[in-house]
This record gives sequence, structure tokens and C-alpha cells, in this order.
Amino acid sequence: MLEALRHWILAVVGTALVCGVVRALAPEGSGRRAVSVVCGFVMLAAVLGLRGGFPADALTDYAGTFTAQAEAYARRAREAGQTQTRFIIESECEAYILDKAAALGAGISGVSVTARWSGEGFWVPASCEIEGRIDPALAGIIASELGIPPERQTWSTYDG
Repeated sequence: MLEALRHWILAVVGTALVCGVVRALAPEGSGRRAVSVVCGFVMLAAVLGLRGGFPADALTDYAGTFTAQAEAYARRAREAGQTQTRFIIESECEAYILDKAAALGAGISGVSVTARWSGEGFWVPASCEIEGRIDPALAGIIASELGIPPERQTWSTYDG
């Protein structure tokens, strides 16, 4: 297919060069006009592939290949964007919980939030693991502000 496209392009370029030389050598007046008309038809035939060197369906197949590749790149970009968005949501929620814990004086040493894809088409915080003793005030803030109910909050204490 690429070989057919290459031959077609070479045919169009070659025809243009020959037509240019013939027109330049043609005498002024009606002779040059006649040569220009003939060259116009020859160029049209070359561009349309009437010499038989380039089938029209090959161009359609070639364009279809590029369309499929473009769709694949777009899909990969969407997936990468969704992964990044999930990471940002999780990181921001973790920072929010740590800030609230510090403001409340809760002894939290770490937090991990997991997001899930919602039915509405975006990432939402789904669960969290908190390293520290349970703090009812912080648990309530996490439930009301982030939408993570107490049953999806895992609290643990690690006594070294």
C-alpha cells in the first residue's frame, strides 16, 4: 500500500515536471494555450490516478490505518489522564485528612486513601487506612467531608 502511494506521488510529480518543461518550450499564442489545456488534462489524470498506478481504495485503507492509530493514541491519553486524576484525588484526600488530624491534635502517623470510579464518571474517595488511634471527631469529618463512611475507614495503631 505504501509502495502504491509512493508510485502515485512520483507519477504526479513527474507529470508536473514534464508538463512544466513542455509548456516552457511551447510557442507563444494558441500553441501554448493548447499545450496548457492538454497538460491540465494529463495532470488531472495523474492526480486522480487514471494511469492505474494507484487504486482509490488503497488511499481509503491508508487513511483508515491512520484513523485507527489516532483513536488508539486518544484512548491511551484518556486512560493516562484518568490514572493521573485518581492519583491526585487520593493524594489531596490524604493531605486533607492529615491537615484535619493536625488541627484536631489527633495522633495520626500516616494515611492512605483509595479512590474508585463512580457511576457518574469520575473518581471518588472510597476507603482509607489511618495509622493511629481512632479519633471520633476525625472519623466524622472524613465521613461527612470526603464521603468515606466509618465502615470503610480502617484505623490501626503500630506500637513499635
